[in-house]
Amino acid sequence: MPNNRVGSPEGARDRLFAACAARRGLEDRARALFARFGYGEVMTPVLERYELFVNTGLPLPPESMCKLIGRDGRILAMRPDSTAPIARVAQARAGALAAPLRLHYIQDIFRTDGRHTGRPLETRQAGVELIGSSGIKADLEILSLASEAMAALGAPDFRIELGHAALFRALADKLGATPEEREELRALIGQKNFAALGDRLPAFPNRPVGEAIERLCTLFGGWEVFSDVGTLGVEDADQGVSYLREIYGALENAGLGGRIHLDFGLVHQMEYYTGLVFRGYVSGVGHAVLTGGRYDNLMGTLGAPLPATGFAIDLDALCERESVPDAPPPDTLIHFSVEKLAGALRELGNRPSGRCVLSPCQTLEASLAMAAARGIKTLIVVDDDTREVSL
Repeated sequence: MPNNRVGSPEGARDRLFAACAARRGLEDRARALFARFGYGEVMTPVLERYELFVNTGLPLPPESMCKLIGRDGRILAMRPDSTAPIARVAQARAGALAAPLRLHYIQDIFRTDGRHTGRPLETRQAGVELIGSSGIKADLEILSLASEAMAALGAPDFRIELGHAALFRALADKLGATPEEREELRALIGQKNFAALGDRLPAFPNRPVGEAIERLCTLFGGWEVFSDVGTLGVEDADQGVSYLREIYGALENAGLGGRIHLDFGLVHQMEYYTGLVFRGYVSGVGHAVLTGGRYDNLMGTLGAPLPATGFAIDLDALCERESVPDAPPPDTLIHFSVEKLAGALRELGNRPSGRCVLSPCQTLEASLAMAAARGIKTLIVVDDDTREVSL
């Protein structure tokens, strides 16, 4: 006999009952928090033009995007990122909306690059974009909101690591690496694959700069790393280092010092981000659940340039940490005839949600048998003389 079972696609998953409640609870808390900070909700289509992500410089390889052909024959991509689509929306409505724009979203992204890492094909994200505002106060707003969001979403044990895109960029320029080589090095640093990085860097003629890149990856901690980074000889990044010092001091003064760390080897998506970059981690999850930073060049690729910054939180990863019990099973069954449907619905509306259900059975005997099989203790019979029967 043929087996016609069809499972979910690789990397996708089904969610039932408590898992749905856990995710919905996180989404509701995220929306309430973002609204309190003045961020309005925006939703973008699942399908976008493939060239949107290519033209805006999103650092994702083409093979990591789910693609299909649209009705006009052009290539579409299932949204692999929310920032570029929201930038498209903001650019299209720039004349009608006053800057700065504070926007938030809760929606899925789709990426195929997690096949051998256990990462899902579909990820639910909650995030914000602050468009049209530059400077330290904008970055501090985003970092403060990210910290509040992590705590509000059930991750009070979070830590956030700060870096700056200028550090690696300055060293890579001195190294003389091609764009492809820069991306290779960036990936190795992002993966913390120091063994492979050490094997790769000697191939470049500027050995002192290669050694500086290796040391950059080890600079992690608090105030002490500022003195260490000064020995790397990256004068082109002095402004970025000074900016990080100011950011770090302000966050420490605000009481977040125990949750914020410096990581000068944080270089994720270096060409996409232009300044401050950060990631957030929680115990029990083996990857970053928060990613963000400043991306001042993206809006210019779509039209008028505008400074921008934002972050995204992996809600699915945080859902795994939520403990939400399943709703209790029904304790009341309503038996009714077709003619008494209105009365049955009235009875249903007067009972606690989910604890009372309609019987699909045609006879009273069948409804009694169903109640007994499912451990239901009360049967309501809706007839000319509605009555309640204890079982």
